[in-house]
Amino acid sequence: MIFINPAENRLRAGWRILFTTAFIFSLLIVFSLFVQSRATLMAGLAVIVLLVLLFSSVALDKRPFRDFGFELSGRWIVDFFAGNIIAILSISFIVLMKVWAGWLAFNSVTTHIFSRTILLELTNMLILMTAISVWEEAYFRGYLITNLKEGFHLGKISKKWVMVAAVMAAALIFGIAHANNPNATILSIINISAAGIVLAYPYIKTGSMAIPVGMHLSWNFFQGTVFGLPVSGVDMEETIVTTTVTGPDLFTGGMFGPEGGLLGLTGLIVMVMISYLYLFMFYKK
Repeated sequence: MIFINPAENRLRAGWRILFTTAFIFSLLIVFSLFVQSRATLMAGLAVIVLLVLLFSSVALDKRPFRDFGFELSGRWIVDFFAGNIIAILSISFIVLMKVWAGWLAFNSVTTHIFSRTILLELTNMLILMTAISVWEEAYFRGYLITNLKEGFHLGKISKKWVMVAAVMAAALIFGIAHANNPNATILSIINISAAGIVLAYPYIKTGSMAIPVGMHLSWNFFQGTVFGLPVSGVDMEETIVTTTVTGPDLFTGGMFGPEGGLLGLTGLIVMVMISYLYLFMFYKK
């Protein structure tokens, strides 16, 4: 049957993805009519995505919600913090490389970081970055990869290559989803697609979203709010450090930020290497 997989007694993967995605967008459009703050909008989107995936897991996918990588536990929390540290080290490597090359100069550091105004703004940015990391990882990694690998599992294709195909397809969709960001380029789309693969790696190895969400959160937060660099083409209003970036856009990413240049790709390589070391140490099996 075109719509139903009779062996599984549920919608085929393609229809599940289409219905779930349409449901998310519909709720987002309605929610956006009542809010103006970007942080509130993203926080609402994170809640919408999680609730829709919970509904889909029961009504459409007929699988436990934890299969999408969300199951709060002590291990999850430890891995989440580990993901944050991995990203901090990786984005710091990019900044150090720019400084070493003479392409980045520090202009000033916020002296009133503990003032009420600054703390509120930083908290607002942390909420925004957390919401973005949660909904993007939940949808692009947890949901899409899980369903795509089932949709691609045709004939005698091995599970390994089905997984590779699912990760690559989800990563490409992730990259294209950022194509309308300010100052986006072909290289930025390629790099963000590569980021989708890097973020998928710990999810595949652990079955948990903890490390990817942590990596995504601190990659964005430290890139933008701490170091004052554009995040996927978006400038942060309040930053702890203000910087000036020079040098060739091919390497620095220019107005798109590190993700638009070759140094951003280098940072992603560093991130996947540190992820591998962490997983080797704590997930030997």
